[in-house]
Parts: sequence; C-alpha cells; structure tokens
Amino acid sequence: MKQSIAYIFIALAACCAISCYKDLGNYKYNVPPAPVVKGLDSVYSATLGDTLIVAPTVTIAEKSPRLGFSWRIDNPKGDSSVYFTGPKLQYVFGLPPNSYFAMLTITDSADSMQYFYPFRVNGVTEYVKGTTILSVENGISQLSFVDTLGKMQPRVYRAINGQDLPPGPQQLIPLADQYIVPVTTTCYWIICGGSADPGVQIDANTLLPINTLKGNFFKAPATLVPGSLSASVFGTMEGVISGKLYWGTNQTWNLAPTYGMFGQAPAGNYNLYHQLACNQTFPYFLGYDSVKQQFVVFTNFGGPAYVGTAYKVTDSTAFSPITAGLKMLDFEQINDQNCYAFGTAADGTLYELKFGAAFMGIIQLSPQYKRPFIRSDLILPDTKWASTPAEVFYFSSGSTIYSYNPLSQQVTALATNFNGQEITMLKVTDGGNTLITGVNGTVYFLDISTGRNGQLIREIDNVPGSPIDVAVRIQ
Repeated sequence: MKQSIAYIFIALAACCAISCYKDLGNYKYNVPPAPVVKGLDSVYSATLGDTLIVAPTVTIAEKSPRLGFSWRIDNPKGDSSVYFTGPKLQYVFGLPPNSYFAMLTITDSADSMQYFYPFRVNGVTEYVKGTTILSVENGISQLSFVDTLGKMQPRVYRAINGQDLPPGPQQLIPLADQYIVPVTTTCYWIICGGSADPGVQIDANTLLPINTLKGNFFKAPATLVPGSLSASVFGTMEGVISGKLYWGTNQTWNLAPTYGMFGQAPAGNYNLYHQLACNQTFPYFLGYDSVKQQFVVFTNFGGPAYVGTAYKVTDSTAFSPITAGLKMLDFEQINDQNCYAFGTAADGTLYELKFGAAFMGIIQLSPQYKRPFIRSDLILPDTKWASTPAEVFYFSSGSTIYSYNPLSQQVTALATNFNGQEITMLKVTDGGNTLITGVNGTVYFLDISTGRNGQLIREIDNVPGSPIDVAVRIQ
C-alpha cells in the first residue's frame, strides 16, 4: 500500500514537471492604449488672484468616453491639497506665493488603469519680475518697485506695511539658494545704518517683513553697525557687522526657521574694514583690519575661524600684506582670485595694491604691485566704486563716472552725462556688461560691454530721492 502511494506521488510530480516544461509562456497580451497628453507644461506661473487655466489636449486610440480627470495641487505648508475634476484645471489662484507640486491623474474606467502627469505651479505676485529700488528721500528710507512694463510704484514698502524702513539705507540684497532648482529669489535684506536694529528681511513676492537684522542673530551683539554684506550661494548672508565676520548658518533644512541665522562671530582680536572677500570657491574669507592696517584671513571648514596673519606670503618685494599700512577706501576680490585695494598712506599718498589669493592647504597671498594711483585727484570722500569680472574698475567723482583699467592704467570718463548731479550709487550687473548708477530722482542702466563706454541703455525716472541700491529680478 505504501509503495503504491509513493508511485502515485512520483507520477504526479512527473506530470507537473512535464506540464511546466511544456508551458513556454507563449501568451498574447492586449496592452491597453495609454492616453496621449499634449500641451501640459512642466511649470506654470499663477498670479495671486488671477485664474490659472491648464487645458491639455488628451487623446486615446480607442474612442470612447471612458477617461476621468482629477487634478491636485499640494500645499507644502499645510496638511491639505487643492483638488479639481474635469478635463481642464481652472482655479482662481489663492495660495500664498510659493512653488507647488501638482499632478494630473487620468483614470481609464474600462480597466481602472491610472496615468500620472506631474507638473509645478509657481504662485507669484506682481512683484516677482521687475526692478526694486532702495533710495533715501529727505532722510527717509524708501523702497519702490517698477514692473517690466515700466509702471512705477513709489514708496511701496510704506504703502504695504504702514511703516517706514530703518533710516540710513545702505544695501538691497536679494537671496537665492543656488543649489535648489529652479533658482528663485526668496527674499530681500534691506540693510541700513541708522538705528539699533538696522535691517529688515522682506518676502521677495509680497514685500512683507519676515525678520529684522537683530532678530537674525541667535544672540545679537550689544550694537549693530552693518558693513558690507553679500549673498552666499546657499541663499544666506555673510559679511561684516560691527567690525566682525558673521556668516549665516546653512547646515540645516533650508526652510527651517534657523536657516541663515547668525551665530557667534569667530573669536579673535580683529576689527574689519567694511568690505570682505567672501570666497565662494575655496574655504576662506579675506579681510582688512582697519586698526592694525593689515590683511587678515579666516578659514572656512563648515564655519569661519580667525587665522589672522598666519598665511603664506610668496614674495614681499612688492609689499607686505602684514604691514600694508593704509586707510582703506576700496577692497575687492575679483572672480575669487586677484585682490585689489585702494587706500591712503600716512603721508596722504593714495596707493593701489594688487595681490593674488589662493588656497593650497594653507591660504597663500602673492603680492604683485603697490603703486600710487594714477588719478588720485579724482577720488573724493564720497567716491563710489565698482568692478567687473574682467578686472576693470568704475568710480564716481562728483557728477562723472570714470572707468579704470589697471593693466593699462587708463582712466576714461563715461559717455553718459548726468547734468551736474552727484552720483549716489554704482553697481555692476549682467556679468560685467551693465553698470547701474543713480542720481537724485533717476536710475540709469549703462552699457559697459566690450567696446562700449557707458552709453545709456534705459533709465527709470521719478525715483523718490537718491538711489542707494537696485535689484533687478527676472525670475
């Protein structure tokens, strides 16, 4: 009996094996046709209060009214999404200005197949594209906005917020994290110098206040005297405040409340000139100690640390960075490489210095020359300076702007005439091809591209007071 049962199992196993062996998988599948979607862009811009319409063309090989459509726009700052049904999305956009993930889902009711088509919606306001102008009018800091069609909204900060900015305007700094795509300006810092809390952070889309300069510190120093601050590639600020180096933290989520805040200044006995070389390529900062009148450095391995004069000098024949001995007027590093400094010595001589800076495991400075500036007679106490990536400088002298080429030591007055009005700002933009300047009531855009000498491109009139800084936003 047991032997018979064993034979039966063996026979069944053989049949299964033969059955599997003969199953060659030669099946015919009827793959259902997928919808063909045309006219659905990857990114849409939606202006607050306007109607967003997304109406792609959807076709399918088998003609039958069997497709269903659902739309979803996710809100990253809330727990709910916005839902719609139907072949097109039509929505009076009411979400806060931001970038939103969205999805079109098409359902084929014949076989319950679903097809997903992601896209993004950028919620914007009228302030997304245009020119923002910081000026001073009768001692009051003013912010104005000009849209791409040239419509001016003067004194817009007070109109929106019902209060004035801090006095003594100095800078208008747009911040954008270069590592987040699409790269978008998220906010502006308005830096001033005439109050105990001399700065305001505002939303770039709404111009509403977000923070103050004092509020941007984990623990603010007793006094805040802003020097020159700049935007880092991480969408944070860095620069000089009260003679010390401050650097916005970026070692956390970029939407965290603490992102970009200032911690403690690097410890050390130093008092920095207001301009600082914030190198974006190598791990160091380079500054000038106004009291000791020497160049000093900071390493930057996750955070800045004061090194002082513990750098390597390749050759002190031209001059010694440790004993520069100048009262600084302008200090700039070009393209994270060559550095230029203009300053007066104790005997009143205005000198021009040039040196290279590099990181080679240690910070290395390579002095190239120290020479009297060829047109010191043009430099006034209120002279403004700017430079291009091609190492050409522009400076103001009263109502005239001059270009200066250190290679040839040629000084040339620019072509545009400002009718005897004093220059109140200089700013190089557009990769060194455009110089933005201002006089009372007007901002000028000048062509300084190769072969051009400051010819007028366009101007913005009816600016309240004297322009101090300008930010042009195209995205």
